Amino acid sequence: MNHTNRSCPICHSNNSNLIKKINFSLFEGHPMQGGYDLVQCQDCSFIYADTKVTQAELDDYYSNLSKYESKEISTGGGYNEYDRNRLVDTAQYISSRFNNKELAIADVGCAIGGLLEQLRNEGFNNITGIDPSISCVNITKNEKGINCLHASLFELDDSFGKYDLVILSHVWEHILDLEAALKSIEKILKPNGCIYVECPNAMNYKNVIHAPYQEFNTEHINHFSTASFYNFFGSRGYALIDKGIRIMKIASNNDYDAVYSLFKKNLDGSKTEIVFDQEILPSIKIYLDASEDTYEKIVEKIKTVAASNQDIAFVGIGQFAFKLLESVKEIGIKNKLILFDNNTLNEGKVINKSIIQSGKNLITNYKTKKFNIIITSLIYQNEIANNLKSEFEKNNIEAPLICKLS
Repeated sequence: MNHTNRSCPICHSNNSNLIKKINFSLFEGHPMQGGYDLVQCQDCSFIYADTKVTQAELDDYYSNLSKYESKEISTGGGYNEYDRNRLVDTAQYISSRFNNKELAIADVGCAIGGLLEQLRNEGFNNITGIDPSISCVNITKNEKGINCLHASLFELDDSFGKYDLVILSHVWEHILDLEAALKSIEKILKPNGCIYVECPNAMNYKNVIHAPYQEFNTEHINHFSTASFYNFFGSRGYALIDKGIRIMKIASNNDYDAVYSLFKKNLDGSKTEIVFDQEILPSIKIYLDASEDTYEKIVEKIKTVAASNQDIAFVGIGQFAFKLLESVKEIGIKNKLILFDNNTLNEGKVINKSIIQSGKNLITNYKTKKFNIIITSLIYQNEIANNLKSEFEKNNIEAPLICKLS
C-alpha cells in the first residue's frame, strides 16, 4: 500500500495501491512532465492519477496550451460529424429531462460551444458557457452567437448568475481538486438546481482499445463509472435522478463509451454512504493487459522501420505519440526523429530534442532529405495516410514508407 501525493478525489484517503506507472515524453512547460502513478484508493475503490501537479498548473495548461480551441482537432465544437452527433445526443437527452425551455443552463468547460449550440436547437434560450480559454470563449460568443464567460471553474461566484442546471460534459475527468470544484459550482447553482455530469466510462475501457493505454493520458486524471459518480455526489448531499451509458462513434468509426448521471441537491442535506466497487479494478486490468499486448507489437513495428537506419518522421503528436516517444527513448532507437503535427499550438515545441513542425512542411522537408513516416495517431491514421499519399502524388514525388501502427 502506498501513501499518495494526491489524496483520493472522492474520499480524501491517502491509502492506495499502485496499478501502473504511466510515462510520457512531453514538451517543456507541460504540467505532466515525469508522468504519474495510476492508483486505486483502498478505502473507496476510485481509480485516479497520483500526481504532484498543482491545480494552478492545470488551470494554466487549459487556459493557454490545450487543444480545445481548435476546430480541426478538438472535440466540443461539433465541427465534424462524429462530434456533432455526440453533442446532439446529449442535448436531446437534456431536453427530454427538462420541459421548461426557459431553464437557466450553464455549460462549464464549454470549449467552443458545440453543446450549447445543440441545446439552442432544442429550444433552450437561457444558456451560458463558461471556459478558461479566452479563445474558446471568443469562438462561442462570436461564431456561435451564445453568451460565454471567461473563467476557471474555480473562479465562479454570484456575479456569474444562478442556474437551474450546470453541465459538466467531459470536464470532471480533468479536475485535480473535485471538492473545491464542486464548492465553486454550488456558488452558481440554484438551491433546487441539478448537475449533469458525463465522462469516459472507466468500467468499459476494455470494450474498445482506441490506442494502447489511451485512456490514461496527460489530461484524464480521474476515471469514473456509474458507481464512482454516485459515491462522489451522493456523499456530498446529491440525489441521483438518472444515470446511463452513452455509446458514440468517433473518427476511427469505433465506439466510445461515456457514462452520465443527473443529480439534484438534497435540500435536507442528507448524504449517502460510499460503497466500495469490487468490479472496477478487474475491468481496468483487462484493459491494461490488452493494451500491453498491442503496445508491444507496435513497438516492434517501430523497431522494424528503424532497422533501415533512415530518418523517421512521426506524424500526429498527441497522447499516443507522447507514450511512444518515451518508449523510443527507453529502447535507444538512434534514428533521427522528425515530428509533425497540425495543431498550431504544438508547433515549435521540443520533445527529446526534436522540434515539432507543422504538417504543412512535411513535403518541403522530405525534398531536402528523405525519411520514412510513422503515423502516431491511431484514431486518425487512415485519414492521415490518405492525405499524405495524395500530397506526394500532387508533388510528383514517390511516396516513402508510410507506416500505420494498427
